[in-house]
Amino acid sequence: MKKTLLLIIRTSLTLLSIIFFGLFVIPMAGNMINPGNISGALLCIWVFCISVAPLHGFIKNLFGKKFVTRLIYRIVNVCFILFTVYGAVVTGAMIYCAGMAPADNATAVVLGAQVKNSGPSVMLRGRINAADKYLKENLNTYAVLTGGQGADEPMSEAQSMFDSLKNNGIDEKRLYKEDKAENTTENLEFSMNIIEKYGLNGNIAVVTDGFHQLRVRIIANQLGIKGSVGAVNSDTSFLYLPTFTVREWFALPYQVLFR
Repeated sequence: MKKTLLLIIRTSLTLLSIIFFGLFVIPMAGNMINPGNISGALLCIWVFCISVAPLHGFIKNLFGKKFVTRLIYRIVNVCFILFTVYGAVVTGAMIYCAGMAPADNATAVVLGAQVKNSGPSVMLRGRINAADKYLKENLNTYAVLTGGQGADEPMSEAQSMFDSLKNNGIDEKRLYKEDKAENTTENLEFSMNIIEKYGLNGNIAVVTDGFHQLRVRIIANQLGIKGSVGAVNSDTSFLYLPTFTVREWFALPYQVLFR
């Protein structure tokens, strides 16, 4: 029974490592390379190596012949184990924050993403769709569209969102543009300035991808935002979700330590 259970676990981990390795590598073909998919791919390779018993045994014997290689082997294993545990805890917290509903009639703060020459990127389109749904379901709410214009963007992210939402039938009087922010901290800080300036509801509903909501809440605490912070999540493509989730594992401690 014990051997059967171990075989099932090893087989499941092997299959998962292969599937997720593909999900981490595929975005690289489109020049999307960041710490998320690099470390994620390495983690999948490690899981694969320890899950396939003959391969695991070969590697263990190979590195166990000398003290130095044996030490390296143990350090690498400990690092990957700690990284996995840390990632699991953080991912759990990310899921929790993504499930925190906004207060009634909270002001939507829609975080920007890349604008391409052909229009909103896949990620930005998801946020626009989520904002459109929220505004149509909450007719007494307003939205702050936040995001500046990068060097490779034809217009500001705020303007792109404004045009799309207006074309979808949202009254432009409900939309406020913040087109100077260059990162998530500025997104929130500058948006709160607009909310205060125009007397909008101080409770906010942050429209972004679910993996992003934990960092948003950390930043909100750092900025001393007094109103409640709720989550309105866009539909993130499963193809990109693992990469950006793992990237957040790195972004979160950086946000906390080096803000």
